[in-house]
Amino acid sequence: MRSYEYRKDSIACYVFCSLFLLSFVGTILVFGEMSGNSIISSIPNFSWDMMIKWKEIVEIFDLK
Repeated sequence: MRSYEYRKDSIACYVFCSLFLLSFVGTILVFGEMSGNSIISSIPNFSWDMMIKWKEIVEIFDLK
């Protein structure tokens, strides 16, 4: 049995990696907005009309 648990080190690593990833992506987004190239606007908008309806699911899988 291990006498030393790596739980604290693991949590610290996850926190550091998460903060690093958020700051990296955040920096890219901020500088993209500052340069006039909005990166967020290139993501397509989601419409609820794009969702498949239960009626169509029943027809596709023949769940009558």
